[in-house]
Amino acid sequence: MNIRKITSLWSTIIIEELVRQGADFFCISPGSRSTPLTVAVARNPKARWKIFPDERSAGFFALGHARAAGKPAVLICTSGTAVANYFPAIVEASMDCQPMLILSADRPFELLECGANQTIRQENIFGNYTRWNMQLPAPSKEVPLKSLLSTAAYAVAKACGSPAGPVHLNQPFREPLEPEDPDYSDPWFEPLRSWHENGRASTLPVLPEKQPEPSAIDQLRRLLAEADQPLLVAGSLSQTEAGAIEKLAEELHVPLYADLSSGLRLNQTTSPWQLAMQSSEFRNYFRPDLVLHFGGHLVAKHPASAVREWKPEHYIVVRPHPNRFSPDHNVTMSIEASITLTSEMLKGCRSGKCFTCEAADEFFRNASIEIDAEALHEKAVTEISAARLVSRYIKPEQALFLSNSMPVRDMDSYACTTCREGIPAGLNRGASGIDGIISSAAGFAGGLGRPVTLLIGDIAFLHDLNALTLLRNLGFPLQIIVLNNNGGGIFSFLPVSGCTDVFETHFATPQDYSVRLAAETFGIRYSCPSTNREFADIYAEASSGCQSIVIEVKGTRRNNMEQHRNLQARIATQAAALFADL
Repeated sequence: MNIRKITSLWSTIIIEELVRQGADFFCISPGSRSTPLTVAVARNPKARWKIFPDERSAGFFALGHARAAGKPAVLICTSGTAVANYFPAIVEASMDCQPMLILSADRPFELLECGANQTIRQENIFGNYTRWNMQLPAPSKEVPLKSLLSTAAYAVAKACGSPAGPVHLNQPFREPLEPEDPDYSDPWFEPLRSWHENGRASTLPVLPEKQPEPSAIDQLRRLLAEADQPLLVAGSLSQTEAGAIEKLAEELHVPLYADLSSGLRLNQTTSPWQLAMQSSEFRNYFRPDLVLHFGGHLVAKHPASAVREWKPEHYIVVRPHPNRFSPDHNVTMSIEASITLTSEMLKGCRSGKCFTCEAADEFFRNASIEIDAEALHEKAVTEISAARLVSRYIKPEQALFLSNSMPVRDMDSYACTTCREGIPAGLNRGASGIDGIISSAAGFAGGLGRPVTLLIGDIAFLHDLNALTLLRNLGFPLQIIVLNNNGGGIFSFLPVSGCTDVFETHFATPQDYSVRLAAETFGIRYSCPSTNREFADIYAEASSGCQSIVIEVKGTRRNNMEQHRNLQARIATQAAALFADL
């Protein structure tokens, strides 16, 4: 068997086993050294794939796909800096426990560190950000093929394990790289005969939900029963986990702080505690003695500030993996277990106890009125009103994706709570970068199989502009709402904004590029409404269609800051009037 047949058979086996293990979607960036892998995917009728000219965009698309589908997409690239371009997406996936599998092609040993072209040290290039990495041997008949099956199976299991995250397989290839039909009659392949014929995965890893320890549940039930005022917090959750926490809060009659990443923030059964947490009068009135936090990070800083202020006797975190979550080092109990199973075991532990607060309900109503005043039809559309109107008009069959900086904060604070069903919300909060946002949203749409509305700032839009090429054949439309204040608007809220000698030139980063021309360059519909009525009409029409669109909301950083501070001041006045004397 010649080297071409060996390489083709080797690559075919790896790809086939990945597909059988459930990792059947491939994000491929064209290259020469990765030819055997790319051809193996292209010729596998069960494999699904998408081509990406830019590996960085491919990495974030795979990240968004994983957030939606709950299983890894497989990234395939050539050697050299191509693989390095995955790094930002791998960091985000690792920090936020999202499954991902990287299959990078490499030069063989004899070409390393000898001046050979397009050659870098790729082995373990991602360091501690992978759950597992393996340097595979160059294809050779000296290697038993069963080892490829177990390696591929283990790679998927590690990517989906606890905690989930990126896995890197680095595969060297020797030339020639041109494909040739695999030879299944060779004795080398004989040990895989039954595998080849039965169509099943070599091994079927069982990933059961981790049962909570009975002693931990007993203690937690007792603490909840004894607590005078508990508070539930929902951080980043899957849809199944979110439904379980929502039911638990209703059954126990305990207030629920629903972060945007939980998927519960827009539900009509939740209250926007984000607004209440900003009021010192409310925090002084409502002082929980137990905080039970499910899931991961929160968008807003106010809950953490409130917990530092309250100093509850018990601050308990439930997560399905062992990674530490205690940014302020104040967690008193950490439970590593299935969130769904844990919540089910806590039902019935607070019979007869119910939290009621007429002042809080009145505050939420009054705050809602103040926010709605920003979204009146005749008023100019703003970053605040855009978030409010999207949350009001988004359809149940859609999903949300939020860019970091101001868009995610505005939606977290000012969204309506009128949805009867949960709206999936995707956001890259593991490392909270603004890179790869359009690609992530596109992957989120592909993984969910539904349209996605993306709120993104102008700098983040520019950062991932080439990802607009993905929208032509995505299969599901994106409504991209670009909040354009000509720069990094979030910096206007920071103390550095007072340093007038350096702020505009070194922090605000004005760009003055045309969002309209960018959309037209990639053949995407464009609109720029001036009023809330126009915005609502355009967004509603786009949400009912099958074409992607870029909707630009123009403003200035100064006006945006003033609008935020004025609204926050009005809401704070409402809170002070209601809670100061309670």
